[in-house]
Amino acid sequence: MTIKARDVLFRYGQRPVLLGVTLAIEGSGLIALCGPNGAGKSTLLHVLAGRLEPQAGTVELDGVPIRALRPGERARRIAVVPQTMGQAFDLTVEDLVTLGRLHRLKVRDRLLLRSLSPEDEAAVEEALQAVDIARLRSRRMSQLSGGEQARAMIATALAQRADHLLLDEPTAHLDPAFRREILEILAGLGSSGRTVLIVLHDLMLAGLYADKVALLAAGRLAATGPTEEVLTEENLTAVFRTPLRVERHPASGRPLVLPG
Repeated sequence: MTIKARDVLFRYGQRPVLLGVTLAIEGSGLIALCGPNGAGKSTLLHVLAGRLEPQAGTVELDGVPIRALRPGERARRIAVVPQTMGQAFDLTVEDLVTLGRLHRLKVRDRLLLRSLSPEDEAAVEEALQAVDIARLRSRRMSQLSGGEQARAMIATALAQRADHLLLDEPTAHLDPAFRREILEILAGLGSSGRTVLIVLHDLMLAGLYADKVALLAAGRLAATGPTEEVLTEENLTAVFRTPLRVERHPASGRPLVLPG
C-alpha cells in the first residue's frame, strides 16, 4: 500500500501552509516527519489521511484519490492518532479502544448498540496486548498517566487493523522515559509490517528509531529518505537555522543529533 501526495498546496484562509509537497509513504517501517514549529507537519499528516482536502495537488491511496474513498473504507486502511488524548467522555481504556472497531459496523448495528463480533473482540484484545495496557482495561482515561494515555490512543488505532498508522505528535508532553517507550512500540509495529508515519519534534528520537525521515521546512519538503542520509549536519542546520551536530550512537551507530 502506498499513500502518494503530488504537488500538494494547502492554506488556511489566505495563509499558505503547504507549498507544492510531493511525498510517497510506502513500505513497512517507521517514518518520522520532522521540521520546525509551523512547518506544516500536522497539516500534511491530516492531508495524507484524507481528513483535510488540499486546494491543489492530489493525494492517492494505491492510485485511488483518497477523498473519493468512503470514510469507512479509509478507516479500514489508514488509522490516525490525533494529538488529543481522548478524555472528552472519560471512557474506560477498553471502551476507548473498542471505538476503533466502529467503522466496521453497519450504521444500523451502531444505532442498535449491538455487541461486537468475536473478530472485533479479538482485534481489541490484540491492540491492548500490543501496547501492554490490557491490565488497565477498566481504568478511565482521566486516571492514566500521559504515557498510558498515549498507549491507549495507539491501541485504539491498532484496533482498526489498518496497514497505515499515522500519528500526530504522540510523544508531546511526555517525559523522556515515556517518549522512548512510545517510540519503541512504534518501531516494533514498523518492523512487524505496518507503515508508521509519526510527526516528531525530537530529532534525537528520530535518529535512534526512524527507518526514514522526511524534513519539512516552511511548507516545503527539504529532504526525504533513509534516516542516515537525511539527518546530516548540513540538512538540519539549513532547516532549523541553528547549528546542529550529528554523531554516532556509541552502541547502535545510529545518528545522534546534538546541539552545535
